[in-house]
Amino acid sequence: MKVSVQEREGLFRALQVEVEGDIVKQAIDEVYNYLKQHAEVEGFRRGKAPLWLIRAKYKDYIQEEVGKRVANATLHSAIQESGLTPVADIYLEKTELEELTPKLSYSVSFEVPPEFELKEVEGIEVEIKKVEFSDELVKRRVEEIREEHAVWEPVEREAKEGDLVVVDYKVEDLESHETTEGETSGIIGMRTFREEIERELVGKREGDSFVLEELDLYDMEGKPAGKARVEIRVKSVKEKVLPELNDDFAKEIGLGESWAEAEEKIREEVKSGIDKLRESLIAEAVARRLVEIHEFDVPQTLLRREVAHLVERRLQQLTQYGIDPRYVDYRSLAQELTPQAINNIKLRYILDKYAQQKGIEVSTEEVQKKLQELAEAYQKPLDELKATIEQENLMPVLIEDIRREKAFDDIISKAVVKEVEEKEEQKDENT
Repeated sequence: MKVSVQEREGLFRALQVEVEGDIVKQAIDEVYNYLKQHAEVEGFRRGKAPLWLIRAKYKDYIQEEVGKRVANATLHSAIQESGLTPVADIYLEKTELEELTPKLSYSVSFEVPPEFELKEVEGIEVEIKKVEFSDELVKRRVEEIREEHAVWEPVEREAKEGDLVVVDYKVEDLESHETTEGETSGIIGMRTFREEIERELVGKREGDSFVLEELDLYDMEGKPAGKARVEIRVKSVKEKVLPELNDDFAKEIGLGESWAEAEEKIREEVKSGIDKLRESLIAEAVARRLVEIHEFDVPQTLLRREVAHLVERRLQQLTQYGIDPRYVDYRSLAQELTPQAINNIKLRYILDKYAQQKGIEVSTEEVQKKLQELAEAYQKPLDELKATIEQENLMPVLIEDIRREKAFDDIISKAVVKEVEEKEEQKDENT
């Protein structure tokens, strides 16, 4: 077997692989045996067509199928010989078969991990806003609770940013002329509608309608997918109504018989959560700083996966608002979440390298503890959760995550944290 490596754009690499001998002959024989039994050739009963006729009719299929079989049998060894490490999907690009030799040449492409030098991260310096108990923190928590229990009430006025708008729509694809009709809803300003539609919705009332004659369409990856004529009719405009802070609300959220009792419980909750809040701010600051001091490209295949994961999470959040996720502007949403996706991937690579350099390992006890935590979080029996993870071959992923957590905790424990008064921080931002 001969293996050569070709560099492609960014982190993509291509392997050119040549394989000769028995392994190719065996694949050819297997494909021909299958075709002899199953190929349909006009004028012949199944299984009775001559080999030369099968070869002529199924030439492309034979080359492709033999290529797949040989690649499946030899790719692992070829990658090991190349010294490369694929980070995600491996694409079989082309195959060339020489039956008489017999020899098969095939090429695959994939991305490799970025190469970068780990900076000095022990004793990394970060700044956070000084965390102290205050009435302001209590007020913020109260507002969070009100937001969690807000309702949407119809209003008879023009729509504005922050309103939930329910619309009927009719979309006509200008190429195929296929039409789609239905009802959906979205919050103006949250990119649940296309930007062009949001601009039109602002100022509209219940019963108003408008038409966009040539709206650009995009697929899930943000690539152009033609144009459409879109008709929109506003069915209702709703505004967010926050609950009043009274005894009834206290009972509704299960924090006592009166709002005074509920507020006292919230105050105690905030006091007990100060340390966790501080830890959270430090973790965010350290993660942000780690990404800032390391510059390297991230694999595009991983980036697409991470963006898709973040989009899915956002859609779940939007669904809780009563928004139909099928009609969200995926392109804008993906663009908005891409920077976060890049930072997530970079942080994983940084933590992996730190864990490797420090020899951080994961014990059986730590895996068991994490499984117990996940079982409690998902409210599943421990044995059932563990069996699912093992069946889906996710145990290595779980161990990697634990290893990264240990690496991150180690970096945080050695970080130099400066707490800045909020006024001082705002002053610095304005200079």
